[in-house]
Amino acid sequence: MIKMYFHTSDPAKNKMVRWFKRQHLGVQIRNILQKPLSKTEITQLFLMSDNGTADLLAQRSKAAQALKLDDDVTFNQMVDTVQAHPQILKNPIVFDEHSLITGFNLEKVGVFIPAKQRKRERLSLFGQLYQADLI
Repeated sequence: MIKMYFHTSDPAKNKMVRWFKRQHLGVQIRNILQKPLSKTEITQLFLMSDNGTADLLAQRSKAAQALKLDDDVTFNQMVDTVQAHPQILKNPIVFDEHSLITGFNLEKVGVFIPAKQRKRERLSLFGQLYQADLI
């Protein structure tokens, strides 16, 4: 199941929701300010990210800059900080069992389309190119 965490209804979040609807993909959406993340959920996000805090924290956000996080923060301190200040996370965060992305990136969001569906679409496109005598 695809899950989306967000803390503001910004354009990236809205684009992501529309994209999932157009692709007919089910997604569980959760406002993390209304229903805060547990320490276990935060830990899971950090473990799923390829680059740790760089993937998840909005370093240039006013909230993150106000906290003045330094490089000496332990993992547990970072989890506690995110739990206390979820607005320092990038928006939105979308993930499933295998992939995690932040923000709306059309090139990356395709990882959530099932492999069989991607293959069908690719074959359909090749078929259209062949019929148009382009290949």
